[in-house]
Amino acid sequence: MKNVLLSIAFLVFSCGLAAQSSAGQEDLRVFPNPVTTQFEIGHSDRVKTIRVINMVGREVKVFDYVSDKPYNVADLPQGMYLVQLQDAEDKIIHTQRVKKN
Repeated sequence: MKNVLLSIAFLVFSCGLAAQSSAGQEDLRVFPNPVTTQFEIGHSDRVKTIRVINMVGREVKVFDYVSDKPYNVADLPQGMYLVQLQDAEDKIIHTQRVKKN
């Protein structure tokens, strides 16, 4: 009986944690990777600015974030880039390395 009660308590606690961790979770990723002409960002309520930085550290593109919008990088040469996602206070939320074909 004690084991059954402990199992039920564990199950209820685990379900509560799973619901908490998935609520409000953002999809902070850049896709597709590698990029050919444009990329997209997963949904986020915090992202305000997207910066594309070359491997020398120079900012080559800046975009204002719009949900479900593709961002055009067709004019950039092939190579590796960093895509930084920033919030309203210009804090970096996420950085992802992207290959441009």
